Amino acid sequence: MPVPALAGVEASLGKSPDGRFEVVLAARSEKDYGRVMVRDSKTGTSAGTDSGQGYGYFPSGDVEVAWKASSDAFAVTLRGSRSTWNTDVYIREEDVWEKLVFPPYVENILGRQGVIKRGRNFHKAFGGFQADHRFTLFSHIEPDWQQQEQTAIETGWKPTAQTEWKIELEYYHRERPNCSVVSIAPSNEKDGEKGGGGPPANRPGPK
Repeated sequence: MPVPALAGVEASLGKSPDGRFEVVLAARSEKDYGRVMVRDSKTGTSAGTDSGQGYGYFPSGDVEVAWKASSDAFAVTLRGSRSTWNTDVYIREEDVWEKLVFPPYVENILGRQGVIKRGRNFHKAFGGFQADHRFTLFSHIEPDWQQQEQTAIETGWKPTAQTEWKIELEYYHRERPNCSVVSIAPSNEKDGEKGGGGPPANRPGPK
């Protein structure tokens, strides 16, 4: 991935468990949006990613990173707007950090809710890496007026009012597509917030 032309300010988002890599948030100034980059301490090079702030200027605390214990994958959660959060996951492919392309699980959830378009509020929190190549996301998708209309006209089934969902996914190296859904299930977890406005709290994975 190309390295964006960023200079001026940066903040560390955490080093990999083996100490070789560091994820940083970089921006031209504190009045600009930050971009997520990965620095290799062994080679001294930095790689750009597709992840960046969409709400709040640098530094804002609206970005958090979780590393896999093997240091070959990490997740970054960022605020996309005033009411939405997004999580991207990157895996190490030889000398390149590759972003996982998630399957359209959101549309699956919206269909169960009876909502045609995306919910008004959407949070996607990282739930942790599990054994092998699996990881968990926790999503909060708030229903809107479409669900109420759909509920009124449906006779064969009723859309669910469930808003909290647990999604387990699995990723693959050197394959396309590189990510698939293992399971989607209702969750009783609630999206926590830090300081009344921070990113959804990381969830511990199943044992």
